[in-house]
Amino acid sequence: MSRPARLSVFEAALSANLRVVSRLCGQSKVWAVAKARAYGHGIPSAVAGFAEASGLAVLEMEEAAQARAAGWRKPILLIEGVFQSADLEEAVALGLDLVVHTPDQLEAVSAMSALERVRLSRLWIKLNTGMNRLGFAPSEWSELAVKLEALRGQGPIGQIGFLSHFAAAEDGESSRRALGIFCEGLTALGRRPQEPLSCANSSAVIFLPPSHLDWVRPGIALYGSSPLGTEALTQQRQTIERLGLLASQRLTSRIIGIQNTAAGERVGYGGRFRCDRPSRIGVAALGYADGYPRLAPDGTPTWVDGRVCPLAGRVSMDLITIDLTDHPRAGLDSEVEFWGPNLSVDRVAGHCQTLGYELLTGVTPRVARCVIPH
Repeated sequence: MSRPARLSVFEAALSANLRVVSRLCGQSKVWAVAKARAYGHGIPSAVAGFAEASGLAVLEMEEAAQARAAGWRKPILLIEGVFQSADLEEAVALGLDLVVHTPDQLEAVSAMSALERVRLSRLWIKLNTGMNRLGFAPSEWSELAVKLEALRGQGPIGQIGFLSHFAAAEDGESSRRALGIFCEGLTALGRRPQEPLSCANSSAVIFLPPSHLDWVRPGIALYGSSPLGTEALTQQRQTIERLGLLASQRLTSRIIGIQNTAAGERVGYGGRFRCDRPSRIGVAALGYADGYPRLAPDGTPTWVDGRVCPLAGRVSMDLITIDLTDHPRAGLDSEVEFWGPNLSVDRVAGHCQTLGYELLTGVTPRVARCVIPH
């Protein structure tokens, strides 16, 4: 490989995190959410790491096809459904569960022949319970109820289910209100006892047991990162830490240059970092073109040969400068971990005023991948 930048994926950690989440869910089945290329880990690794899950949930038809090609034979949920009616044929061929969140999507299913409909796996009707992104709003439920009954009366169809998504599952008042709206929707739509339900994302799995229902849809927790934002309460953070989730991704590179600077000298573009003492500045082969955030401030931690060392200077396209002054053993070819088992991605994200989600999914294709199998 021409550069030392590398992303390691630990499939055993994916499996371990799934077991942690599954223990919280009791009898609920688990959709392991694998959208965005399995949060940057790759669909094949999701298939291997989440083998014990009841199903996978993906965003794109291509991800579903890749999962099937990798040997996944269990259910796959297409979480935004199809984007055009022409895609229904492929969805049926792949045996997908389809989310329906617009009248047009429901109309496309209604227009299928009876023979095509009987081959559908499941239709999941998405209800808008306060997120105000996708889903049928309460003002649409009366008309939706009529259409659902008409669809059921047209002949054989796969099972119908209902789902929603929480805007803030860790907020007890907000999530309980959303769950109440969801229950009102089920009544308005004449939901039948055998029709499955799904609401819980990672936060709800951890903080809202009443929302577990028939299926849960955890995402970020399966990848060893916290679903909470920077405003989370200390008690909530401690709850996450006690779960013992494992880092499933490790982003590393190596020191390829050392600069010895005098007090008062500046480092990097715009001279943002000013050395307040004679310093040793390590130059690591990684940058924002690899997916490391350009806006990372001075002091953002890195892990260099067993010690935390702070970022010093603006992240550039291909390089990151790190203050090694207090770590004399570090030098040329020292390994740098930017996040992973030694340095939580959430800790790095907190310094960058973002979330672990963004960092895990943002590593670019030019970084070499190394999959560590079970």
